[in-house]
Amino acid sequence: MKVEELLPEKYRNEASKYEKGTETMDVWFDSGKALYHSFITHGFVLDEKGFKMSKSLGNVVDPSIVIEGGKNSKDLAFGADVLRLWVSSVDYTGDVMIGT
Repeated sequence: MKVEELLPEKYRNEASKYEKGTETMDVWFDSGKALYHSFITHGFVLDEKGFKMSKSLGNVVDPSIVIEGGKNSKDLAFGADVLRLWVSSVDYTGDVMIGT
């Protein structure tokens, strides 16, 4: 039995929507054709200076410090609900800034 036979007909068609980061847009434009009917792009999470967050740069914000607070008085505790509210309310289609 082929894999195609295991999938219902409605799942055999190509995807019509694509969700990806903005860093892949140049590949689409270089191809000269629309790869999908619609797509949603998301931005990057940036630090307070506007740089892309990266483990290698060491500028990531630890969610547990946002929730529980840090070891010094600068790192206030905001709780999980405040972090959830922030995550659910930001416009993910553009870059998002968060910092300490």
